[in-house]
Amino acid sequence: MDERNARARMADLNPAAELDRLPADRLYAAEQDMWVRLEDDGTATLGTTHLMAMHGHFMLFTPRPVGTQVAFDRSLGVMETAKSAVAIHAPLSCRVLAANPAVERDVALITRDPYGEGWLFRVQPTQLDEERDRLIDVAAYRAWLSTRMDRFEPPAATPDSVFDPSRWT
Repeated sequence: MDERNARARMADLNPAAELDRLPADRLYAAEQDMWVRLEDDGTATLGTTHLMAMHGHFMLFTPRPVGTQVAFDRSLGVMETAKSAVAIHAPLSCRVLAANPAVERDVALITRDPYGEGWLFRVQPTQLDEERDRLIDVAAYRAWLSTRMDRFEPPAATPDSVFDPSRWT
């Protein structure tokens, strides 16, 4: 996709329209703009929501090291744009098992495919019983977001920063 097409796609981005495409197979941490998919083995996969794209083109992903214990709402790592650093806040207390190596190589996956290839971490929840009520299902997340859609503005686009919502439906 060339830069002109990327800019046109990003200009057409309507965060409210994306609400119907949110995956229903996971829970959401609304305040952290994060999703949580609980796995059958007791671990969890974490990623950012499509709203993280509103920060702009990410250039760097710096995760906490494997084995790090992270408390709820503390930093799991940082994503950086040309103008700012965005902390990745833990949607639950956990121990980092892995960071996504594909995202470490190609940080644009975070915005191109946030619910698929752009996942960020595999973790072991450490206080899930106590913290599960902080996570909400897709219907509650849609309702929470729908009251806040007027606050979001599409960022400037570059060819590799445009996400493709059709990949996560």
